[in-house]
Amino acid sequence: MNELLPRVLFLARRGLCPSCGTPLELGADAPEVACRFCGEKAVLQRRLRKVEPEVDGAPPRLFLDAEGAEAGRGASPTAAPWVRAEGYRHGVVEQALCPGCGDLLPLRDDEDTAHCPSCGTDCRMERRLWVPPPDPAAAVPRPRSPEERRREHPEDADPETEQLVHRIVTGPDLATRVALALRFEEWLFVNATAARLLPSLLSVMKGAPPELQMPIADLVGKLLCEGSPALRNAAIRAVEPFLFEPPVPAPLLAAVGLGDGVCLKLLLDAAELAHRRGDDDLATANLLAVDWIFQRNFPQHAVMGEILLYRMLYLSGPPLAFALLLARRRITGTGFHYSAETLLGFIDEAAVERPALVPELGRCFYVGLPADAEACRARMALFTALRTDAAREAALREYLMPPEEAPGELYRELAGLLLPLAGEPALEAANRVALRRLVELPREVPAVVHELVGLRGDALPAELRRAYLRRVPGTPHLSEKALPSWEPDAEPQLTREMERLLAVWDETLRRAVEATAAARQALRDYRASTPLPDAAIFPAR
Repeated sequence: MNELLPRVLFLARRGLCPSCGTPLELGADAPEVACRFCGEKAVLQRRLRKVEPEVDGAPPRLFLDAEGAEAGRGASPTAAPWVRAEGYRHGVVEQALCPGCGDLLPLRDDEDTAHCPSCGTDCRMERRLWVPPPDPAAAVPRPRSPEERRREHPEDADPETEQLVHRIVTGPDLATRVALALRFEEWLFVNATAARLLPSLLSVMKGAPPELQMPIADLVGKLLCEGSPALRNAAIRAVEPFLFEPPVPAPLLAAVGLGDGVCLKLLLDAAELAHRRGDDDLATANLLAVDWIFQRNFPQHAVMGEILLYRMLYLSGPPLAFALLLARRRITGTGFHYSAETLLGFIDEAAVERPALVPELGRCFYVGLPADAEACRARMALFTALRTDAAREAALREYLMPPEEAPGELYRELAGLLLPLAGEPALEAANRVALRRLVELPREVPAVVHELVGLRGDALPAELRRAYLRRVPGTPHLSEKALPSWEPDAEPQLTREMERLLAVWDETLRRAVEATAAARQALRDYRASTPLPDAAIFPAR
């Protein structure tokens, strides 16, 4: 049976066979390792600890992922701290266990590697960075007086903003609180003090009616969009715990959807955790915010797409459906799609780590012909570097095409790459497609194809013969009578699981849109029906 090997063994280039215990030498990039003694294969797991793509400027997360959020549910933030699995200069590790033999290894704080004197294993030390837990007292607004002047206080201690937040948080009258919260429409109050006190406002927001939720959500959106990375990151840190703990107000998710790609991982983790808890409506509401981020942040599409692509290895339910729909250009309306090179590299990984994704990913290619011989040779080089049959099969079907015009030598090189693959059962069908294109796509039938037909005649694959007869109908080397009846290629269908996921997505998406629209309408109705009192921050004495 296949077992997963910890990444520390991958780093040390050494492990033990999970079946018989024989020492294994691990390759630098091999997705599988076979035991030379018992023959069993093991899958090398590395994605969960591999450095993921990151949007520039993203703040440290309180919870690294959905599991961390679940572990910290109802506890203090330090119960499930954010960690980044990269090397850092500072650390407090003094001892560690050798991954090869289990003996204690003494480590100096400035060491990056260690050598085990018992078994010879070389290890790399991986330090972890903890984000300082937030101070709850810093988020509690204090009453301030009109005598305090803005210029006499640091930027994050604006008395007028703090008094505004204090009255919203502690006030007894809903109409007054709504009137005060609507003051956040003024950019004057979108500042560091509002960001520092945001957790208090979000605590009020969770149990408030929509007419009060909406203006607080408006502040969140403004902090994310103001243009200051400091304000954006402070808002994200404040929002994070509230996204993982239901009930999550629909206006809050809509506001986070006004942010940029830095919000992407947070929303994806919140969606995945909601699905695991059985709340697909909340999961889809998070994904709707992800959709808005894609629609508004074109310069970040490449890195956001890569983040979402590699999250497919762990996603389930509506989050997985969303990720696959995005890859197939069925979501966002932005025209976003993955490059073929990115998809093929990911299929190489998914074929080992989550094979069920491969058929769906094979439908996500949007590829044109190579512009010239150089571009075609680059595609051939990528093909030869692919490690799994799944990725090679996808490349043959969707990527490995000849240019319309090129020197005859290029077509000869391509034929020399394709013809030997005819004997590989896993690639045979896709290889026939690639060979047929070698006949159909060039402006003139390449000389190497004429030679091939003259040499092998009716022994060639039927698809290639049929294509050649269409272009050279009078050839004496092929017989139309020898061709089997033509059958069109079957239209690829969604798997049952994908059909189910799409049905869940469509239904929950409708409800998520309706919930956000209802909250907006509730505020409009309230303002139309309820006279709002004076919203002076410092009321007259």
